[in-house]
Amino acid sequence: MLEYYRAHPLTAVLVIAAIIAAVVIFIKVAAASERRARNNQKYIKKLEEDKKLREKYSSLSAELISSSAPEELFRGVGLNLLKRVADKPDMQSEFDSLTEDQKLIYSAFVFAEDSAEGMSNFFKLNGKPVTGYALKAAQTFFDSDFASLVKFEYDAYDGDNEEVSCIPSEIEEADNKAKAYLTDDFGIKPGNYIKENSERFI
Repeated sequence: MLEYYRAHPLTAVLVIAAIIAAVVIFIKVAAASERRARNNQKYIKKLEEDKKLREKYSSLSAELISSSAPEELFRGVGLNLLKRVADKPDMQSEFDSLTEDQKLIYSAFVFAEDSAEGMSNFFKLNGKPVTGYALKAAQTFFDSDFASLVKFEYDAYDGDNEEVSCIPSEIEEADNKAKAYLTDDFGIKPGNYIKENSERFI
């Protein structure tokens, strides 16, 4: 075999190249598999944490609300409202049955979840009335700078609004600016709103 490769150096080079390519592919596949495993573990951990939060905040009381950290309270209430709506065959009807305050928290929660990959992702995935309430939540809970970013994308993705065009570069710019608000601290202000208006959520 060795003599054959000596007599055919081009074949030897091709075989070596194929082996190197195979090794590189193997390394990439292994790395991708490891990333998937890590992502799956994070996803499973998140599901377990969300389940615990849902159970903790399934029945609200004045004492529970007052003793809870705002961001955890917001997520716990949001998870329960999401489950309540998602579990019904007629989700629109169930959403309509929520109080105005519940609609604000529900929409703010869905907004935060769906905006993890960019605020525009939320508007691509959702429609009225949730997008309208998300805008109202931004105007209620946050400063005017953030509310104006949400309003811009709300108008851009509003099929009934012919005055605002969806320019990709401007959408990307708005997404980038919104990242400063879409952090782990996002739930503090809506969580404080629940605490300050606890009687409306019990």
